[in-house]
Amino acid sequence: MRVSVLIRGVVVLLISILTLYITNKLMNSPQNINNIKWMLEKNDERQPCDIECPERNYPFRIISGAASVVGPSICFNGNILMSNIKNNIGRGLNIALVNATTGKTMQTDFFDMWSGDINLLLAFLKPIVSGTIVLLASFDDPATKMNDKARTIFSELGSSLIHSVKFRDNWVFVGAKGIKEKSPYEQIIQNDKAKNKYGAWPEAVEMEGCIPKKHN
Repeated sequence: MRVSVLIRGVVVLLISILTLYITNKLMNSPQNINNIKWMLEKNDERQPCDIECPERNYPFRIISGAASVVGPSICFNGNILMSNIKNNIGRGLNIALVNATTGKTMQTDFFDMWSGDINLLLAFLKPIVSGTIVLLASFDDPATKMNDKARTIFSELGSSLIHSVKFRDNWVFVGAKGIKEKSPYEQIIQNDKAKNKYGAWPEAVEMEGCIPKKHN
């Protein structure tokens, strides 16, 4: 009796190990990576920022990167500002600056937060002037090089989650220089191996909304 119970236990254990092994292989297989890429690139087929907003509001849509395969997308007022197709995105933090009064793009850039120089990010953030909308989408890793100075600046721009952003989290954020309260436009999906959708990475996060135009 004890032998049969032991054998059944061993069989169950072996099946569990085999299932985990196969799941891991499928998750990290080239075909699965291609499926991720295809699924997320379908977003580019939609009309840019195809959401309705009240008059004197800017529509926006931000999609973080997925794993280290598909880059992020930042759309503002009907125009794609940053994306794979525009070839102006990269690993780390992808940031677009927009004039809150005119809606015109002022600057876009990306900063490698895994092996890059944090001073480049600080040099980009510090000169931002009042009345500037800041749109951000992470790709792969947003936090390894992050320091207290950068976190403080993002907090001043309206982020309430910046101190929670960690290695390989997916983070999207819209803030502004001169904002008086915390921004309502911020989302994060944390890197959790037990819950991740893409193996070592969480699923992409998408956020859209309407930003009131700034009056002179």
